Amino acid sequence: MPERSDPITRVSDHESWHLLTQAQIGRIASARDGEPDIFPVSFVTHDRAVYFRTAADSRLRLEADGKPVAFECAGQSGTDAWSVVLLGALRTLDRAHDQDLLDELPILDFAPDKPYVWMQVAPVSVRGRRFVIAD
Repeated sequence: MPERSDPITRVSDHESWHLLTQAQIGRIASARDGEPDIFPVSFVTHDRAVYFRTAADSRLRLEADGKPVAFECAGQSGTDAWSVVLLGALRTLDRAHDQDLLDELPILDFAPDKPYVWMQVAPVSVRGRRFVIAD
């Protein structure tokens, strides 16, 4: 990575999506009774959306399905770090075709033996940043 004079730089939408494909763990932020809440999720990207699995009766699904959320993931390599934030709506996928397609994608599974549903963050905006970490 070339040296930069500004320790924080914006990255393009294209690069933001590229960075997302390199990560496996992210966070969903939502409002719970007017208070913020954050849920760690393992995820996969496909066709410029973020997908993850959760239990059908999970608090995340019951409280945030159909509502606006923020999704964030980050990474670090040496003295270079990055963060990507998506804003969008969260929804449960209920079509078997969608679920079958997503089951074929590589995802880190926290609880492989538990029944799950797939959820999608359909982004309305994406923003990415790179950070130079001081020695």
